[in-house]
Formats: sequence, C-alpha cells, structure tokens
Amino acid sequence: MDPSTEPSRAHEADVELTIKGSWAESPLTLWVLAAVALLVFAIAGAIAVRGALRSPSEPEFRDPSPGAPAFVAALGEQDPDSRVHIAGSGSNLSLTRRLVDAYLEAHPVGRSGRPAQLVVFESIGSTGGVKATHDGVIDLGLISRPLRPRERELGLLTIPYARVAVVAAVNVTVPDRSLRTAELIEIYGGARRTWSDGSRIVVLQRERGDSSHEAFGRVHPAFTAANDEAYQRGLWRVVYRDSAMQEALMSTPRAIGLFDAGVVTSERLHSIELLAIDGVAPSPENMSNGSYPYFKDLAFISAGPPRGLAADFVDFVASPAGRAIIRANGYATLPEQGPEGAP
Repeated sequence: MDPSTEPSRAHEADVELTIKGSWAESPLTLWVLAAVALLVFAIAGAIAVRGALRSPSEPEFRDPSPGAPAFVAALGEQDPDSRVHIAGSGSNLSLTRRLVDAYLEAHPVGRSGRPAQLVVFESIGSTGGVKATHDGVIDLGLISRPLRPRERELGLLTIPYARVAVVAAVNVTVPDRSLRTAELIEIYGGARRTWSDGSRIVVLQRERGDSSHEAFGRVHPAFTAANDEAYQRGLWRVVYRDSAMQEALMSTPRAIGLFDAGVVTSERLHSIELLAIDGVAPSPENMSNGSYPYFKDLAFISAGPPRGLAADFVDFVASPAGRAIIRANGYATLPEQGPEGAP
C-alpha cells in the first residue's frame, strides 16, 4: 500500500464521521423522528378506535384465539337435522369424542335422512365455547367451569353431563406417588424444589383462570395465593392448552402439572402418573363419596333448548348407554337433572 494515500483516506473517514454526526444532531432529523413517532401513535389510535367502535352485530367469537378465523372457515354449512358443530374446553374433548363415536355408530342417519355428522373441533377453551355458542357459530359449546357472572347474563342453557377429577399429574420418572396438600402448595409457590430422591421438580403451570387450577383453589385458597405469586414472579413455564399439557407431562422428566384424570384413563396414557393427595386417590368413587374434593363438571351449553340432531345427541349422553360410556372412561356420572339457565 502506498503510504502517500493514508492521509487522504483518513481525511475521507473524518468527513464521513462529520456528516453522520451532523445528520444525527440536526434539527431536521429531530423533526423527522418526531413526525414518524406521531404517525405510529396515530395508526395505533385508529386501530384502537376501530376496535372500540366495532359493530355490535359482529360476532364476538371472531377473535377468542389466534386460530379463530380458521375455525370459523372450517364450520361449513349448518344443518341442525344432520350436522352439529361442537367446540369449547379441551377438558371435554376426549370424553365428548367417545360419546360422539358411540352415538354415530348407533345412529348413523340424521333426522333429514342424510348421514349424521357431529363435528368436534379442537380446543377453543370454555370462554371460546361460550362466545361461539352465544354468537350462533356452533350448536353445542363445551365448558369445564361454571359460567362467570357476565356469561350467565347471556341466557345460555347449561347441561352438565360428567364430573372429572382434577389431579396432580407427573411424568413417570417422578419417584413420588402421593403429596400432602401443604407440599403441593409449596411446590407451586416455589418453596419446595426437589422430589423425595433429591431430583429437581419441573413445574408446568396453566394460564390464569384455568379450570384445573380453579378446582384446587376452590378448596384451598392458599393454593390460589401461591399460584398467583408464581405468576407474578414468572417462576414456571406456562402451558396454554390441555393437549400441550398432556404432551409436556409425557415428554418432560420430573415434571408436574394439574390435569384431568379422565384424559389419562380414556387415552391410556402410560407415561403419566396420577398422585394421591393426602393419601386419597383421584378415583370416580372417591369423588362421589366426597373424600377427593378436586374435580370439575363438564357441561354442554346451548342458545335455547337443543334442537334437531343436537337434541338427539344430548338425550343419548343422558341415557343409560351414554352414562355407561362416561363411567367406562374414568369419569363420574352426575345425578340426573334438567338444564340450568334460561327457561
């Protein structure tokens, strides 16, 4: 390299730095940046106003979850006499699908003479099921928790059909098969970090408002307090779907999560163990006699009395044949009762 060129290149570098510095510090630049910021805020404000002014007639269900548009598009033509759309809580799916299969095997033809179709979609949650039912998007919603006060104002019918134990479920690698209530609270609150053999506990937490967590909190407010503190501190991995919890429990050594006993039983999941709580196993019998207090009721919801094929299916679920299927899959049947809600 010719040394005589070095001063020239150094000078070019100085000029470049001077230009960049003057651009960054010039009043024009500040005005440009301010204008861009104002534009961004204006766009965000327009979006917020548009959402606030959305037409009341637009179905609320259009955005209960990221997968809602695909779900709505998949519904297809509605025909109450031969086609029924069912969607909602993931806790209901395993049992509901088995009931649907049994119904269709015994009743392959709908009232219209066309092949009967009962379509059970993937989980959209209890809240999504309520919104979809109220909006008339589906025929039967699935819920695994009581309706919230604002949901009760919608005038939907609630038709309970099964009870399922909520359990502390663990990966098969966990050495323990029972926990005391106080130990479970310590685990979710972060005070206890190891299993009895000294291995580290991996806690899988559901999202706020999850029906399984509510089932434990209903009996022990101290669990709710510990669970809320864990949310605030960001202690644990949060799992947002029943299917994701199932997969995480099956694949994560030393993991624990709150789950439905019925799914483990009906799906024959051998890599998940169900812990006894205070020495009481989460069996349908122990739920029925009150010794195991952690459970949730599964229910259909509908906008008015079910009609057509939906009514036939609900009647089948409440029949001796339907109740036998419920019990055979590890769920408890409920005392026979009429729908709750609007007259």
